[in-house]
Amino acid sequence: MDKKILDLLNNKPEKGLEKLINTYSGLVYTIIYNKLNQYFSVEDIEECVSSVFYEVYKNRSVIDLSKGTLKAYIAVLSKRRAIDLFRKNSKHVTNLISLETQELEDCAVNQLFNVEDEVDTETKDMLIQAIKALGEPDSEIFIRKYYLGQNSKKISELMGIKQNTIDKRLSRGLSKLRAIVGNMEKPQEMEGK
Repeated sequence: MDKKILDLLNNKPEKGLEKLINTYSGLVYTIIYNKLNQYFSVEDIEECVSSVFYEVYKNRSVIDLSKGTLKAYIAVLSKRRAIDLFRKNSKHVTNLISLETQELEDCAVNQLFNVEDEVDTETKDMLIQAIKALGEPDSEIFIRKYYLGQNSKKISELMGIKQNTIDKRLSRGLSKLRAIVGNMEKPQEMEGK
């Protein structure tokens, strides 16, 4: 199916674009909506969705299906464009971070541990608990770094914490997360024996 869509995009662009949109519009809209709905209007979200399809169309000749599926490419592109829009407009967005927001936590977990969307809920919950167990300000630093993609300097400015302190907290936090996750897994391993 992916090859057929790419062939159509290259040989019959109008039909190819129509097939691409019909096949993947739900996926793209869902990803972008879930990331931006609290901060942006429906029009902004729809514009972001359109930009994803435009970018796929623009790059149609260089998409390499041997590196992955078209669906995966589009999903990653959708996440990136949503994050780009968020970053671009973050100065105008109020309530940037709410550590209780499940969506932010899920995305932070995915970014931090390179967790695929197919990972079971139990594992995601375990990682979210681990991030929360870091406490403040570490959990906020992790979400800013690994979800919002802010660099240490930006986090330092926004939180009023020295940049080298941010870097140390990230380093120590990774070690703590590994230990916390390891301890959470052990009881589950024992149950299986």
